[in-house]
Amino acid sequence: MSSFNNSDIDLLVLTWHQTYLSSFAGGYIRLREFFQYMPRKLRFLVLDNAPSIYKDILHKKNIRTYQTTKVIKPLMKRIFFLWFVLENISAAFVIYRHAKKLIQKRGVKVVYVPIGEFFHLYIPAILLKKKHPYLKLVVDILNYELPGNSYSNYFRILTKAGTNPIIAIGILLHYAIITTVMNATIRSIDYMFTVSPDLVKKIKRVYQKSTIDYTPSGINLSDVVKKDTKKIFDAVYVGRVTVRKGIFEVLNVWKNVVSQKPNARLAIAGHTSEMVMKQLKKTIEQYGIKKNVTIFGVVSNKKKFEILSQSEIFLHLAPYEPLFPVIGILEGLAAGLPVVIYDMPVVKSQKKELHDIPCIMIVENGNTSQAVDTIADYLASNIKNKQMVTKQARTYAKRFDWKVIARKELDIIEGLINN
Repeated sequence: MSSFNNSDIDLLVLTWHQTYLSSFAGGYIRLREFFQYMPRKLRFLVLDNAPSIYKDILHKKNIRTYQTTKVIKPLMKRIFFLWFVLENISAAFVIYRHAKKLIQKRGVKVVYVPIGEFFHLYIPAILLKKKHPYLKLVVDILNYELPGNSYSNYFRILTKAGTNPIIAIGILLHYAIITTVMNATIRSIDYMFTVSPDLVKKIKRVYQKSTIDYTPSGINLSDVVKKDTKKIFDAVYVGRVTVRKGIFEVLNVWKNVVSQKPNARLAIAGHTSEMVMKQLKKTIEQYGIKKNVTIFGVVSNKKKFEILSQSEIFLHLAPYEPLFPVIGILEGLAAGLPVVIYDMPVVKSQKKELHDIPCIMIVENGNTSQAVDTIADYLASNIKNKQMVTKQARTYAKRFDWKVIARKELDIIEGLINN
């Protein structure tokens, strides 16, 4: 990575991470991959809360850490929502103060916000742009829409899965505030990236500039373990185990699969909260499928691909995603697994491209019986068909190499620096 003296920074990256999600959330994984492909000559500095989650991949001269208010830290386990609000406010002030000094002293040309829906990153960046109009501001918007189509529907989804109603209201309020602020200030951004052509179209309604493009999720193909092993699981879900990711949809579908195939086995691997895990176990017990579901929790990369190689089909039944395919789906495809997905809006927007791809099995959003039938049909298919689908899945995954995706954004950033 590059090194530089105290007066030279072309690019300032504003970041913040939730410690408990630092290795699991797609936005953090995405940024880590981008950093792997930073041009050697690019003089950049990453502003991240301590301890930085990027210190293992970046030179220490490329990282400046900051500390938010320590007195609120005990609230994280006791009153999470209050901690989150106070942490956001504290982080926004601290980030703005540090970034302002760096801009004034180190000749920053471009400010980059890799997760624009984080209020405490977006607001300081907009204020810095207002104060220093010559700065070029690049923002990535990974999530722009509210899952569930409406506030009331998403509230029902959250509370049904065990989320405290007060926390659910807080989540909706946070979304309403950041969306309102973003829509009012979005034209201050010089270049915007999002994660799907569908979101490009929707953001353009308020952005109304040509300087917008999309970069999907990717996969590091060198991490993929390609080996044929004995199949232990009929289906698998790998990713963050949350309401939003459709984990309770997966369980509902699996209950119906088990009614047809009593010995059917499902593997679930990924990070989850105590609250969701409690509801997960309760739901499994209520459905009577305790013997049919194995929950691994957080696993190593090696173990993850071992589980994938031992599985037949990947299930991702989220009713909404801002992009397709997400990282978990790509990992499944790269391991040779077909994926069953709902035709959520982002999938519908790509239906023409996905129509003739056998490894992408699209079912009507929320249609449990159709999902069950699709799973059952594949599991019952012959070996020749499964081998063909496996080969096709691995080929499709190769389109999403992180190196190509990262270069697309980094080339734009370098162009803004040089102009």
